[in-house]
Amino acid sequence: MKKNLLATLLAALLCAAPVSTAYAADAVGVTLPEFPVTLNGQTLSNDYSKYPFLVYRGITYFPMTYHDCRLLGLETTWMEAEGLGIKKGGSPISEYAREVQTTRNKKAQTARITGGRITVNGKTVNNSREQYPLLEFRDVTYFPLTWRFAVEEFGWDYHFDMANGLIISNPAAAFMTTDEVGGQAVDEFAGTMGMYTDIVYSFSVDLNDSRQGGISTLGFTVRNLTGETIRILPSSEWEYQIYRVLGGREELVYRRAIPIYSGELPSFHYMTWGLDDTYWNDGYPAGLYTCRIAHPDAYTYQIAESGEVRTTPAVAESGNGAFYNFTQNLEIDSAGWWRTYPETPAGKDAADDVEWQPLRTAQKPQP
Repeated sequence: MKKNLLATLLAALLCAAPVSTAYAADAVGVTLPEFPVTLNGQTLSNDYSKYPFLVYRGITYFPMTYHDCRLLGLETTWMEAEGLGIKKGGSPISEYAREVQTTRNKKAQTARITGGRITVNGKTVNNSREQYPLLEFRDVTYFPLTWRFAVEEFGWDYHFDMANGLIISNPAAAFMTTDEVGGQAVDEFAGTMGMYTDIVYSFSVDLNDSRQGGISTLGFTVRNLTGETIRILPSSEWEYQIYRVLGGREELVYRRAIPIYSGELPSFHYMTWGLDDTYWNDGYPAGLYTCRIAHPDAYTYQIAESGEVRTTPAVAESGNGAFYNFTQNLEIDSAGWWRTYPETPAGKDAADDVEWQPLRTAQKPQP
């Protein structure tokens, strides 16, 4: 009974299979789920997703795109002669991308029962005999998250309740980076800048950094306000996330595990470093975006002389209230220009006094 109940709540997965994949002509009616879905800690919305979760015969179906598969520790292959192969993996990943569209998905959709050869962990799946067959929607294969596939074949943990929806996780599939940030602290600055904390981090996004040949970059700064030489201890809890604002709400389009500087930092010195912002390599779709750094609640560091380990809150209090810079909002127009602005963009117009900047060779039309 437990297996049957959970089977009716779970989704199936399948990586983006080429359009040449053979599939049956059977069209079936499907719907979007009426509950949230969380994958390895990331809650996703179906409203504007190009490949939303689907429900068929009471079972949730999962889109097997390249990034969704790897987020949950699956590896996929496609060969004309052998068809689609899916196997349990678990290699760590550091990037996740998600496609969205500007039009909201309708609740009722039409999918097709997929054909062609399919293997899961080396075992052939006869889709014509499956009670919950694999489906194809928008040229991507969808897999039913029954107990058999989700738990027995893929080794996932999952939970469902009406408050939190469907939660799927694979502890073996770590989201992390192995990159490191090195260098030496530069420059001195005077005073505590009015901050009542020990360490202050900030970041910025530049979509056309002239210092880096016009590529998009992330810039980071960490300042030591302790009055003592410290060692910043390693932390793996940092992510760079990009949300596109659609229908007045934020839709995740990209997340990346990022390296943060660890090492010695003299008193009243700061360290700066940059990372390539690879999300924009394929272009700059016009719209509103929120770029955000996910970070630990507190930073851990060590006093160099005594070895004492201390922590300090991530949000620094100043005379003007909380001081931190972990969010940057961007607007990109159809002519290829961009600007930043401080307010949350959802449902609001950007401030008119913020200067527009060109994206590479774009020419801003005159009003």
